[in-house]
Amino acid sequence: MPTEIMHRPEDYDREFDPDAYLQYYFSKEAIERGTRVSLFALPVFAQILLQTVPENERQSLLDIGAGPTVYSALCFRDVVKRVYLTDYVNKNLEILKEWLNKTNPYDWCPTIRVIKRTEGGFPPSDDELNVIEEHTRGIVKKGGILWGNVHLHTVVPELPIKQVDVVLSVFCLESACHNFDQYINCMKNITRHLRPGGKFVLGSVLEDEAYNSGRQKIFSLLYLTEEMIMRALGEADIDLESVKKYVLEEEGVMFLMASKRLQ
Repeated sequence: MPTEIMHRPEDYDREFDPDAYLQYYFSKEAIERGTRVSLFALPVFAQILLQTVPENERQSLLDIGAGPTVYSALCFRDVVKRVYLTDYVNKNLEILKEWLNKTNPYDWCPTIRVIKRTEGGFPPSDDELNVIEEHTRGIVKKGGILWGNVHLHTVVPELPIKQVDVVLSVFCLESACHNFDQYINCMKNITRHLRPGGKFVLGSVLEDEAYNSGRQKIFSLLYLTEEMIMRALGEADIDLESVKKYVLEEEGVMFLMASKRLQ
């Protein structure tokens, strides 16, 4: 039997297939097989921010490592005024730009339906789905689609540091780092964009070493425990007493939201 090739962080720009990833995780069939846990956790955090943070303190959101996906912008569409979607892989950025310009046929309606179900209320009509997607395009146009690299001191070179109200990163750092020291440095790098007192949202795989990115293409993950993640957050100026988290042990993931320390 052939041995599976384990791709590493440095292989993403060459080997990652955004179409395969979207089909594997976000197609209508994939959504029906099992709701993506991020589509449960992120709308909950979005509602908390909507209800507890004044509007003038939640103007901008920066998604670090969005991949080819727009679900973060969909989840926070009513929370912030502008969203920056960033990624390291140029093919992913092209997919995002095609979505923004309506030149990509990928259907986000199944994802929007799940988000709306999590938010509560009646199932949306097709017209409502289109309105939600158009509104989301609008807030991404006000922000931007930008290249970023979590290993850089300024992760998104086109954005100033300490300016963003909400920084979000889901399933990114564990796939971008070879070791825990790198992970801590990258955590510091991404939170550097967050203003003091701003909100940080993190989604992470727990205690795993690989994942299928679609079409059986396997990428490595840095093995992380909940304790390791909390230590890295503390070193990245995150107020650990402010952490609200969901640990889904059966899924092997953790989602959390916290505040950056005031300095």
